[in-house]
Amino acid sequence: MRISNLSSISPIQKVVTTSGIPEKLSGYYIATTIAFTAGVAGVTRDTITDSGSLFLKKGFQAGDLLVVSGSTTSDGTYEIYSVVAGTITLNTYQKFISEIAGDTVTLDTVHGIKVETGVEVVVQAKSSNTGIITIGGTSAKALNTNTDYFSNKRLANSEAVSVQVQNLNQIWFDATVSGEGVEILFEK
Repeated sequence: MRISNLSSISPIQKVVTTSGIPEKLSGYYIATTIAFTAGVAGVTRDTITDSGSLFLKKGFQAGDLLVVSGSTTSDGTYEIYSVVAGTITLNTYQKFISEIAGDTVTLDTVHGIKVETGVEVVVQAKSSNTGIITIGGTSAKALNTNTDYFSNKRLANSEAVSVQVQNLNQIWFDATVSGEGVEILFEK
């Protein structure tokens, strides 16, 4: 996805599931709550389900190329057909062997969310946060034990930082409190 029409973009919400484990601003998720269901050739598409229903909050979108790793039988790269909170439907039929949740599975987007030249990415800590958000260009730099990579500032609730990047997958964030997050806005 390339950001070009700013008037049609809703802010993106991202939450750190576990403090001390940085997350990307683009689609990225590690969980043991992910299962795989094989579709029926030409009838139903393959699906990935999450009992935590976090796919939308983690930033996955239709058209993304999704890399699956850590599963028992379903590792690979797939195109996302559609996304709802608890289900990703893929553009494939019968590529999976159905698999229950339990493995620590990583879902990552290949291309992330591209940002047009001249568009500024504003990362704002949610007003309900009680801890600190740290931001970095790598997961190591975003750890809540480090200093902020982009602005030499850690974000308390409602504070924001603007960055120029070509893709949201270049930004990682962490929180000192699990379950806290940021809102991502785009400005010209």
